[in-house]
Amino acid sequence: MKMSLTCVCVLFMWIICVHSTRHHYDARVIDTDRGVIRYSIENRGHRDFIKLVKSFTSGSVWVADQENLYSINTTTQVKGPQIKDECEENSMCEYTISLLRDGLDENLLLVCGSTEEKTKCYNLNSSYSLDDNFQFDYGFNIHEPSLLIGDMLYFTKSNMGLYRINRKEMKDKIWPYHTVSEQKYVKLMASKDTQKVYSFFTEKHRSVGGDCESGLWIPRVSQICTNDRGGSKDVLQFSWTSGINGRLYCGGLEGERPFTRIVDVDTVETHNDVKIYVLFRNLWNTSAVCVYNMSEINSVFNSSEFMKMKNMNAPEGHRPGQCVGDSTCLSADVLRFMKEGPEVKDWIMPETTPLMFHHHHYTHIKVHTINKATVLYLALESGGVHKVLEDQPVFIIAEFRPFPHGTHISSMLLDTSEKRLYVSSGKEVIHIDLQMCHVYGDDCDGCVLSRDPYCDWNGSRCAPVSQNSVQHPAFSDLPKVAQSKTKPDGGAPVSIVPPSSRYYLLCPTISRHASYHWYHGNTRLECVQSRHGCLHLIESMNETHEGSYRCESTEGDYHRNISRYELRMNASPTLTVNTALLPCFLLLLTRLLS
Repeated sequence: MKMSLTCVCVLFMWIICVHSTRHHYDARVIDTDRGVIRYSIENRGHRDFIKLVKSFTSGSVWVADQENLYSINTTTQVKGPQIKDECEENSMCEYTISLLRDGLDENLLLVCGSTEEKTKCYNLNSSYSLDDNFQFDYGFNIHEPSLLIGDMLYFTKSNMGLYRINRKEMKDKIWPYHTVSEQKYVKLMASKDTQKVYSFFTEKHRSVGGDCESGLWIPRVSQICTNDRGGSKDVLQFSWTSGINGRLYCGGLEGERPFTRIVDVDTVETHNDVKIYVLFRNLWNTSAVCVYNMSEINSVFNSSEFMKMKNMNAPEGHRPGQCVGDSTCLSADVLRFMKEGPEVKDWIMPETTPLMFHHHHYTHIKVHTINKATVLYLALESGGVHKVLEDQPVFIIAEFRPFPHGTHISSMLLDTSEKRLYVSSGKEVIHIDLQMCHVYGDDCDGCVLSRDPYCDWNGSRCAPVSQNSVQHPAFSDLPKVAQSKTKPDGGAPVSIVPPSSRYYLLCPTISRHASYHWYHGNTRLECVQSRHGCLHLIESMNETHEGSYRCESTEGDYHRNISRYELRMNASPTLTVNTALLPCFLLLLTRLLS
């Protein structure tokens, strides 16, 4: 029997590929606490400040609030060492954890804390103790994007630029040249060969003569060479000599302005390239994601002409942004040109049209490629997280609601090896199991309609993808189901209802992309939607209400009978309420009386 059902499911998948013409802007499934584990954080700060980082040495996830360190995994939560030693003798001193980065070799983490006068950094070793510290006399709260490459710490300061410090040789440092533009940094990333570092940021447009772009933000990416040693003693000493800028384009719908405000960035490595997923907003606060290829960014930086600046042309004999052996030996003409922050003329274009999200405002993005499909995790301003299949149009698989409505999500971390998503608020960290496949129902068609690349029908239930799964990965991006499904006529359960009594019929709902209706014979009845399902109320039972009832769901061209009942009367005129529906009855009664 199991094999025959499996074969039928496979046959449906291969023969029928159904595309719904209706674009759904909401999640298909809502999930609250299923698959969620919570960790409390003693954050006494006034801000929602939580940093998350995966330790590949220990396999745990490290959490930092403004003062404390925690190590968490699926079974334990351990509080780490205190780093408030700089403030022990000064009650007015504010010492906060400002940087949490992956460590190297035997070190688990690089942890930095800051006061108003200085910043001090430590290595957290495998015995959970702090050692090998270094400090610099600047009160930098490194809350913005940072990167650790070998002994070089790269970090950003909005409205200032990109910094680099050698943690073993403090004199080896690069400071940004003074900038007058308003900037907000979002992401730092290194090239695969670590020869270049790329910064993604948004810059306030510097209006000239009241042009049409005045007051807008401009999305940019810049690159520098990691072997940049700064310029000569006369020009750009201890400042970048290899920094060049490019402009990202993310187009809107026809007749609309493009998206210009970068909110967050995540990357996915392919077999020969790196894809960069950039979350944007436009002037109307609509969200979109544009996808760029690193190869295209490099192509533009290596071949485009440069914008003309202050009557200066690009120097001959040296391509701006090209990495050299010793940057201190560059000519004065090259250094003066680089001092102006050169920008390439050609815009960097996305590989496809934007992934549009109507009526949703997102704050964070994480991306995972699994089974030849790409899934986006997008944090909502309301405190939820959307699980989204990359497609045109986008398909919102599910919405997780682990926090009270309106909670600010401070950070997200995607653990692709364990298939978990860690999400933090100001008071707690939760992790979500991304393979909660049973929420899509207990049949093959419901499993496939979910379009969740983490899940497949294994012959008996909707389960995490395995080699024995029915649904081939090549078909994971299409709903392949029968156009209709009815349960075998084995007889509906019979309920005896007294005359003149009230009675409620419940149809459980799973998909918010489906519509649900009750049928009494061939007559369609409306139902009341509640968090328990689709309710049909019989106010006063009489002979016209006897007979068979069925609840049918419609999702695109797919129809399915969900529930069936047979109602009959007896002679006792007492009030009868289906006890299984008592919570629904109380909820409905409360609404009627309010």
